Amino acid sequence: MAKDRAHDSRRVAKVVTGGMMHTVYEKNGDIIVDHAGKNDPKWDKINLTDKAGAKTVEEGVQDVRDWHRKENQKHKGAK
Repeated sequence: MAKDRAHDSRRVAKVVTGGMMHTVYEKNGDIIVDHAGKNDPKWDKINLTDKAGAKTVEEGVQDVRDWHRKENQKHKGAK
């Protein structure tokens, strides 16, 4: 009955930011974020350990929120 999962469900955080659902999880010691693209229903995986130095799921969640906050400010200033 056990399903083969891409990540351990004990270390998963679901976050809605930037108007999209993000799933942050740990896999093989790396922190990964999964999210759907704006115009593409395919989910995109980003390694937050490589990109932002995240070592925990909590740090990964904060990195995702910070990135969207910075991007939002950048686009607001470009009016």
